[in-house]
Amino acid sequence: MSTHLFAWNPAIWNWPELADDIRSLARRGHVDTRWSCGRFRHIEPGSRAFLLRLGVPPKGLFGSGVVLTAPVEDTHWIEEKAAAGKPALYVTLRLEHLFDRPLITFDEFEVAPWRRFRWGVRASGTRLPASLADPLEPWWAERADAALAGPSGRASRPANSARRTGAAPSARKGRGAAARAVNPRKAQR
Repeated sequence: MSTHLFAWNPAIWNWPELADDIRSLARRGHVDTRWSCGRFRHIEPGSRAFLLRLGVPPKGLFGSGVVLTAPVEDTHWIEEKAAAGKPALYVTLRLEHLFDRPLITFDEFEVAPWRRFRWGVRASGTRLPASLADPLEPWWAERADAALAGPSGRASRPANSARRTGAAPSARKGRGAAARAVNPRKAQR
């Protein structure tokens, strides 16, 4: 399966439910959320997903999980584009790790082999080449485990929660999607 980066820019949308989502993930072992995927129509369910904080420092990777659904078209999350009738594409992500700060920062991506990729992606859903995705997995797992074990880490999954196995988990029943203005993930609550 492929690996995709899903962007979050706090300067555009402040994710008011982030702390609640982190707590929910700690209780349940995962949190499902609907997220914009730019113009990327060929994202397969079961693909690996990383959340990437952009725009406002600190920038970097702060969450991970899997893609549960193929992209679907719906009302655009930017009010002006929605008013003009322009749709956006969304996938449902099952996040298995979620932190309030990046665990791997942009500064750490400034060395080989990471610097050959443009981490400041222009759109959610950008595919990460396998030559970078494969070595990223153990690095991310090490950082996530350290953050969960350390006193300053915010637990994002229970200690007995299984790590990602590569298999696509089954989709959870929807909670009734409510479109929010300037909300790229259009969370289903």
